[in-house]
Amino acid sequence: MNQAQPPVAQPPRGSTAPAGSSEVMFAGPAKHSASLGGYVKWGLASALGGALAIAINSFAWGVPGWMLGLLWLVGLPGLGWTYVTHVSTKYKVTGRRIETEHGVISKSVDSLELWRVLDVKYNQSLLDRVLGNGKITLISTDQSDPNLELHGLPNHRELFEKLRDAVQDARQTSRPMELVGQEGEDGALEQLA
Repeated sequence: MNQAQPPVAQPPRGSTAPAGSSEVMFAGPAKHSASLGGYVKWGLASALGGALAIAINSFAWGVPGWMLGLLWLVGLPGLGWTYVTHVSTKYKVTGRRIETEHGVISKSVDSLELWRVLDVKYNQSLLDRVLGNGKITLISTDQSDPNLELHGLPNHRELFEKLRDAVQDARQTSRPMELVGQEGEDGALEQLA
């Protein structure tokens, strides 16, 4: 008895395109200044808690000093969480794909193949310019993350230019293939163009 073979991907006819570069352009977390908004928010929460403690103490309501001291610490858990989520988010950018690893307790990794990218954008707000940050946005056909933002990575302008070129190379050399589940006339799998 002849069992049906599972579909196997074949390269497009006439294609001898080399695979994309696996050179690592960047690997690691973003700069902490990219999370400045979270740090400032929780720092202000602590400052407001401290101001509230001073106001309560000035009315002499008889609240123990240690309780008032706790109000200064109200933003500390938020600061800690912002820090932990920041350092647990890591990026790996190569000439083929961008992998984003995130999660504090459980980890997940998302991968964006560069041939799926339609456009690469770069911008810097005034605050980004002051802090030496930049934002690279990749608009793609990826289902899980169609607009991937890379904010606060070191050497952001150089990385943007390398990514732009890598996307062009990937779109020219990597052609997506679809499989037909039925065998063709000669027993080989057919490919949709």
